[in-house]
Amino acid sequence: MSLGERLSQLRNAKDLTQEEAAKLLNISRSRIALYETNRRDIDTDTLRRLADFYNTTTDYLIGRDNITLLSSTNETTTHKDLIKFLDQPEVSLDGMLLTKEDKAKIKASLDIIFWDIKQKKKQEES
Repeated sequence: MSLGERLSQLRNAKDLTQEEAAKLLNISRSRIALYETNRRDIDTDTLRRLADFYNTTTDYLIGRDNITLLSSTNETTTHKDLIKFLDQPEVSLDGMLLTKEDKAKIKASLDIIFWDIKQKKKQEES
């Protein structure tokens, strides 16, 4: 996946338009579009700003790492984001591409973990 594709995917994961992302980053919408279509190189400072904005690493953005950091305000969205991330065609862990079986095991584990978290949260609220 290219840098532009990763930027576009991260922006879409935040449910932002190019215009909205541009305003939040204080850069033009056309510049966002050029980055996302790989028609403009990104300087180091901007790359860092984008990584911070999307809560990921510069290594992820430039393709040196296939694991992005995800954040969310609640466990339901996080769970959905993690599952969506695992649905990508090329996900690797420790340098090894995950198979469909690996991804299925991880998804099952996530379901168990998030179910436990929900139950603990309900108990705390009681």
